[in-house]
Amino acid sequence: MKAKPLKTELHHWWPRTLAEHWRDEFGSVTMIRRNGETRRAPAGAFGAVTNAHHIKMGGPWDSSFEPVFNMADYELSGVVRWLLTLEAPSADRSRPRLARISPQMMTPDQQQQLVRTVASLITRSPRTRDEIRRTTQYYRERFGLADPRPEDHLIAFNQSRLYDAYCRRMGTAGRWAVLFSDSTEFVFGDGFVHNFIASVDDTLSGKKCVLPLTPTVAIVYMLPMSYPSEPKLVSIKLDDDEVQFLNDALQAYANDFLFFRSQEPRLSSAFTQGGHRQFEYHSHPWLEEFLDDLSQYNLWGPGGTPGRSEGYFLKSLEEGARFDALLGDST
Repeated sequence: MKAKPLKTELHHWWPRTLAEHWRDEFGSVTMIRRNGETRRAPAGAFGAVTNAHHIKMGGPWDSSFEPVFNMADYELSGVVRWLLTLEAPSADRSRPRLARISPQMMTPDQQQQLVRTVASLITRSPRTRDEIRRTTQYYRERFGLADPRPEDHLIAFNQSRLYDAYCRRMGTAGRWAVLFSDSTEFVFGDGFVHNFIASVDDTLSGKKCVLPLTPTVAIVYMLPMSYPSEPKLVSIKLDDDEVQFLNDALQAYANDFLFFRSQEPRLSSAFTQGGHRQFEYHSHPWLEEFLDDLSQYNLWGPGGTPGRSEGYFLKSLEEGARFDALLGDST
């Protein structure tokens, strides 16, 4: 029986079920580009690439991995509704950060929903596609190919294997956190802060991801070298400066598009210069200390009071700096 040819489709890396939560009072979502140009349109009009998830090699070998995201997209609205039921103390930075963190209950099913949500959005991100493209082109150049630019089906094939690999990695270990904001809104883009590489073989610890889901809710995944087994989920309410830092960090990882609801972001030079940039080694002192507090938070103090284990993200950052210094001395 002859296989049916793949139909041309728009494949969303920013699913409509998520974009719905970014609609403004007029029912539209707003996109801003590097040159400051803005455009408003209904949810679903942005964040898509034609045939991005088709592997078109010709004939009966054509396939599509778009259906693997169906469950994650179906669950997204429910995940957001659940996260909005969680609470956190007020964002008073005069209080120690540990006093602002709240432990939360999370069922195994809810944890797997978070896993599918984050894994799907990392896998589909244009930043991930760009990493695959650059890596593939690098090796094709080394092989001496006349035209080292990778074909779309090579990018799609490598991308197709990542979702299951990311799900396995996050599904068995790690600490989760929910970030809330009352006043300053989060932004979303065609790249966001994470250090998952586009490889099914990456099993190293130190993984992290900061992912805005709505203008008022972001989710964090962390896999330090060591961390308390409980709680598996914590929450914290951020003040305006903290949200602004995370928005600026996201802009460095984005390239062409930012999305916002009602507060137009101040564009940073890291975004306006173009290219999917990143922190060196994906590390920044404030971010690492923030992630340390979230990932090492525990209730092991006297009478179950909040405490903090050793800071493994910050320790990794310091060890990396010492290693770089040694390399510099040896040259």
